[in-house]
Amino acid sequence: MPRTKIQTEQIRAESRAKIIAAARRLFAKRGFDGCNVSEIAKQAGMSQGNIYWHFASKDELFQAVLVDGFQAIGATMTAATASQGSGLEKFNQFLGAFLALSREQGGDEFIILMITFIAQGGVRRFAEFGISTEQIGLDYHHALNAIFAQGQADGSIHPDLQPDLLTTFFLSFINGLMLMYPREWRDIPDEVIREAILRLLGRK
Repeated sequence: MPRTKIQTEQIRAESRAKIIAAARRLFAKRGFDGCNVSEIAKQAGMSQGNIYWHFASKDELFQAVLVDGFQAIGATMTAATASQGSGLEKFNQFLGAFLALSREQGGDEFIILMITFIAQGGVRRFAEFGISTEQIGLDYHHALNAIFAQGQADGSIHPDLQPDLLTTFFLSFINGLMLMYPREWRDIPDEVIREAILRLLGRK
């Protein structure tokens, strides 16, 4: 029996996700310049032709890996913002989901990949692959601002600092932790990180 259109699209999506996962694994281990499409194909357990059927080039595949990673982080913010509860409860939900994502294999690899890429050229290097880190940062900033603003309005977050500053402090803390201590930070319990952040934000 021939496949239905839905079945064909599902198989294609699963194959694409498998390729992205394999590419992310190798890019995190060797960097963008340290691996080629044939090695990615071997890691994914498929032919180079299959890779090129989904992605026209290694650059396009790397772009897909970046987009996939940034979207996963953005999804944790969207889910927290749309959830029920106080601003502090939403922030705790986001932080827990973000830390869990950053510690699981795919998320952990993405964090390593980002750190490496930033060290190799930062914003300019991302722009070469069509990724606007400035826009992504603004989107993250606005989502967190909304959570902090709600927390101040409902009394669950200290009201003395502007939401913009709270967001800046949080992002500076979490990015600095991962950039400066890319291996060590994984061993810090979530609750310790949470308490440190809440103190930094002027916990009420």
